[in-house]
Amino acid sequence: MSWTEFLILSILLLNIFLGLVIIFHERKSAQATWAWLMVLLFLPVAGLIFYFIFGRELKNNPWNENSLFKTNALLRYQREAFAKRTLIRNTPSFEGLEGLIYMHLTHNHAPLTHARSVDLLTDGKEKFEALFEDIRSAQDYVHLQYFAINTDELGGNFIRLLTEKARQGVEVMLLVDGLGSYKLTNRYLKNYLNAGGKVKRFFPPRSMFSYGSLNHRNHRKIGIIDDGIAYMGGFNIGDKYTTENDNLGYWRDSHLRITGSAVHHLHDQFISDWNKGRKVGSHEFHSYQVPVFSSLNSGVPMQIVASGPGLEHNQVKNGFVRMIQKAKHYIYIQTPYFIPDFGLFDNLRVAILSGIDVKIMIPNKPDHPFIYWATYFYIGELIKLGATVYIYDHGFIHAKTMVVDDQVSTLGTTNMDERSVRLNFEVNTFMYDEAMALRMKETFQHDLAHCRKLPLEEYEQRSTWIRIKENFSKLLSPLL
Repeated sequence: MSWTEFLILSILLLNIFLGLVIIFHERKSAQATWAWLMVLLFLPVAGLIFYFIFGRELKNNPWNENSLFKTNALLRYQREAFAKRTLIRNTPSFEGLEGLIYMHLTHNHAPLTHARSVDLLTDGKEKFEALFEDIRSAQDYVHLQYFAINTDELGGNFIRLLTEKARQGVEVMLLVDGLGSYKLTNRYLKNYLNAGGKVKRFFPPRSMFSYGSLNHRNHRKIGIIDDGIAYMGGFNIGDKYTTENDNLGYWRDSHLRITGSAVHHLHDQFISDWNKGRKVGSHEFHSYQVPVFSSLNSGVPMQIVASGPGLEHNQVKNGFVRMIQKAKHYIYIQTPYFIPDFGLFDNLRVAILSGIDVKIMIPNKPDHPFIYWATYFYIGELIKLGATVYIYDHGFIHAKTMVVDDQVSTLGTTNMDERSVRLNFEVNTFMYDEAMALRMKETFQHDLAHCRKLPLEEYEQRSTWIRIKENFSKLLSPLL
């Protein structure tokens, strides 16, 4: 046997072996399994490389743990109270939401808490002015987590502010995604580190060789300031979020500024992420205590739900599904990427066929071409069933929100696509408050002024080239 024949046979056997691993060992969805099998079949060499870099799952390693150190006592108390029907008794705002609350409480490590105040921030300048002001006022600590921090003007001002606070003796901890913030090197952070600031990179690319693939990113954006203020939502750090971008235009996103006991649970999530990959936890130096009971009769009741690869349930996605299932009147969705798996898509389909008013708002231009055209395919299928789809023309809409029936709403980092619900580490806030739901609804309606409706007739008249891009991207959608 020649070396060429031996090499071809070895590649063939390795492809067969990986195919068997995907089918019998890894817990991928049926769509993702078939997609990877097709890649290995048609791209024997390149497919092996792609699978090694992007396809492996996270299993039995510290990155996919979701331990919340400070909320365990509260979770035990609330689970017992729910079983006794005393947790949400005589609370009209929870009517019909018991199943959603139970699921998050029992399976998703998400206690029911409340925020004393919730500010909905939909403009980058507004968000960063508020965040910078809160950081300047910090006395004890500033704990921040972002997927992407750019090294541009806003990113530089952000790091200089953190450096100044570290010099003042404030504990500053910065957690970033190892790939999303790859430009944020120790050399760039030299002054910050010398001032006493701490930085950690979640799942840096080099960890791929020992833990998994480059596909599993920490997409969460969390900020905790002095145990009294929390931020979470869709904005990263960079100029494009506050200025007109040449390619995408105005960046329209959504973020929350939260005060009250809900801050403790976002803080716990930050600590959990900070400790991932460490043999010894470092949470002991945080002195705050999560109260075993907090009143649900004041402020905005909410549950903060985190999801990630390797966890038993698709926590945030299951929350989406339960919200859709309980809808009686309307479902309003904003998302930059709409590539739902079968469960999400089928529940939306049933809602539309049941007469529910389903409105979906997506961008008018792609920041990721394959994802955009896969989105176009799926929204087309829902338009045919009776959904109303709006194309946001004022720039790029990156908000990830859903509101149902003036009763329940969710906002966070999770897109309605395979990457968010299966591959990334995400976090969403589920809010059980009529006033908050009405605010989210009004924001959606305000954005309609910058949208155009995509009618079925226009969608059906799309060019052959667009149809080809749609169908090709649909095949890749489980891998996007």
